[in-house]
Amino acid sequence: MREKRRFIRFDISLKVAYIVQKEPKIEKFGVTKDISARGMQLLTGEKLEFRDKVDLKIFVPEALNPAHIKGVIVWSKELAERPKGYSHSAGIDFEKIEKDNKNTFLKFLCSLMYTENKKEE
Repeated sequence: MREKRRFIRFDISLKVAYIVQKEPKIEKFGVTKDISARGMQLLTGEKLEFRDKVDLKIFVPEALNPAHIKGVIVWSKELAERPKGYSHSAGIDFEKIEKDNKNTFLKFLCSLMYTENKKEE
C-alpha cells in the first residue's frame, strides 16, 4: 500500500491540552500517538466530532512554553484497546501554528527527523 501522507509522522507521546471550539469551552487533556508538521493523532477520553475546530497546546520537551496550534478534526474513532485509559482517537490537521512557538515546534520535529535518520544509518 502506498503512503498518502506528505509529511513524516513520528510515533511519540506528548501531552496536549485542547479546547473544542463549541460550547462549553472546557480545556481537556490528551496525548499524541503520532505527530508531523501538518497534523497528529490524538488519544482522548472523549469522542471528538468530524470537522470540529480545536485549539491545542502541545507540550514540547525542553520548551519553555507549549506550542499553540489551531486544528480541525478530520477523523475520529473509538478505540478497541484503551492505552493509558484513553477511549478515543482523532486525526487533527493543523490549520495554523501560532508564531510564538512555531520555531520551537518545528525545531523539535527536525530533531526527531535527525534522530530517526541516525537510527537508519
